[in-house]
Amino acid sequence: MKGLLWCLLWAQEPLALEALYERATQNHPLFRAIQLVPAVAQAQALATMGTWDPTFSGSLTEKNFKNQLYYTLFSSELKVPVWNALDFKVLYESTGGFSLNPEDVTPPAGLLGAGLSVPLGQGLLIDYRRAAIQKARLYAQMAPYERQLALAELLLEIAQDYWGWFVAYYKVQVYQAQLSVAEARLRFLREAFIQGEATRADTLEAAVEVSLRQQSLLTAQADLLKKGFLVQRHLWEEPPQPVDSFFARYRPDSTIPYVPRTRWDELIAQHPKLQLYLFKQRITEVERRWAAERLRPRLQAEYYFLRDPEKWQEGWSRPFETNFKVGLTVAMPLYLREARGQLLQARLQLQQLQLEQAYEARSLYNKALGQLGLIDSLWRQIEVQKSVVQGLLELVELENIRLAAGESDLFVVNRREREAYAALLRLYELYAQYGVEVAQLRAILAWVE
Repeated sequence: MKGLLWCLLWAQEPLALEALYERATQNHPLFRAIQLVPAVAQAQALATMGTWDPTFSGSLTEKNFKNQLYYTLFSSELKVPVWNALDFKVLYESTGGFSLNPEDVTPPAGLLGAGLSVPLGQGLLIDYRRAAIQKARLYAQMAPYERQLALAELLLEIAQDYWGWFVAYYKVQVYQAQLSVAEARLRFLREAFIQGEATRADTLEAAVEVSLRQQSLLTAQADLLKKGFLVQRHLWEEPPQPVDSFFARYRPDSTIPYVPRTRWDELIAQHPKLQLYLFKQRITEVERRWAAERLRPRLQAEYYFLRDPEKWQEGWSRPFETNFKVGLTVAMPLYLREARGQLLQARLQLQQLQLEQAYEARSLYNKALGQLGLIDSLWRQIEVQKSVVQGLLELVELENIRLAAGESDLFVVNRREREAYAALLRLYELYAQYGVEVAQLRAILAWVE
């Protein structure tokens, strides 16, 4: 533990926040998981495309009783969906036996058929397959914006951990300097007490002050370990490095983070949340169109050319007079409550999305504007705090001169030092708060560059 704490105080290589971002986007498992979001959406779109896959089906039924073959029924069908809701079908039937239904009788070589199944009512303009594929494609196009939002949240978490580490690191530095001053003063007073130039009360007060500052340093060192481990988890170096290596190699960098002032309105206009609302509206519009289509009656027409495989070339001059099979299916719910309810629901959802998008646009604008105001205020506080720290340190120096001249006492010097070091800690806290608020602005704007 002592060796590790020594490393905490003497780490040489500064680790900037931007460098941490870059390292995280190389090996961080959460970043790699976020990068898979578009691929997952593409896989879902591919799965939806399966509704357009050609299908082959067949069946065989046979009855044999007391060594008597009553019938054998074999049928197969190849169905090829077409984009405009047509289904192209090819069928083959072959039957045999003495107890056949007359409508099942086929030529000795079987019966071939080819034809179309066409929706003339519901499904002509849009059907469930086209609606599903359009929605799947829109979901796939949404994936990059969802990835951008997830990445913005990850970068915010990294920044919050980093600036927590920053404050903890400089707290240790301040408390270490504070303790060094107190220990040097205690050694001086003990020597002066032996020579009769200092009172026991002064020596005792200096010893108590050393103990108090040691406690503060130990607390700060423990907090630094905790905050350092939080930052170390984002590095994911390859190959994995020992835990102690992070504290031995790195210290936080005090570079002021960049604020995207000139682009924030542009970033809001192109914000992924607003883009997602546009895609959600387009998806809801597809659902609305399909719900409106379902108000129409279902009218399905089928027509097949039927041919004897041995006489395939015959009969083509009279395709609608002989050798064909035709079918017409009509269906319609009497109240249409399901279709009307879904249509009304889609319309209301579309209005909800439009209202939510308008609110989100205004909210993002106001949040960003307020965040910029907070950042500017923090920067002014930092400048003021710098002056405060400089003034208090000068007062400490002057108080030490007065103490040496016998015009002050140790109590006043300790109070001045506490004020100066507290102001210095407050300065580092303001730096860290500034960095966190800048990261928060980046998260609000979903700025991940």
